[in-house]
Amino acid sequence: MSTQSDFFPASVMASHMASLEQKNSLNETLADLAKYIEQRNDSRMFASILLLDNAGKKLFRGAAPSLPEAYSKQIDGIDVGPNVGSCGTAVFCGHSIYVCDIERDELWASFKDLALTHGLRACWSVPIMSAGRILGTFALYYTEVKNPTLEERKLIEECARYAAVLIEKAEEIGRTA
Repeated sequence: MSTQSDFFPASVMASHMASLEQKNSLNETLADLAKYIEQRNDSRMFASILLLDNAGKKLFRGAAPSLPEAYSKQIDGIDVGPNVGSCGTAVFCGHSIYVCDIERDELWASFKDLALTHGLRACWSVPIMSAGRILGTFALYYTEVKNPTLEERKLIEECARYAAVLIEKAEEIGRTA
């Protein structure tokens, strides 16, 4: 992603790349990305980036600066599989998962109490992919039941593509999470 996009002006992209090159960790840079998205969108929305382990079996926190810390700790290291919330299922299936009502969606059956306790009602997750390889997920959580608009789908898909660029850059220069 070397050119300006609808969601990420060239100055923002350059700032994130410079952050990695200045020896900031991938987690810090991903947290900056998550905050950037949160600040420019719905105040009831929280961004989360989970990174897939090398075995492709578990997702670990890359960044979730505004999600409740207790929730983030509980899902850190979550398995990949069917019916493992939005993120675990998105990686398992290899495509986007849009859960509009966590309380009623079967994908969240094992995790809905945890999410609802923290006021999370919807979660949309897109796999972060590079050259056919899944690197993790970019997710948006909401405090209300919510269906994504076309514009919101474009946003989260672009966020996942941009996160892939940052992860690849971090791998290239040896700046891991």
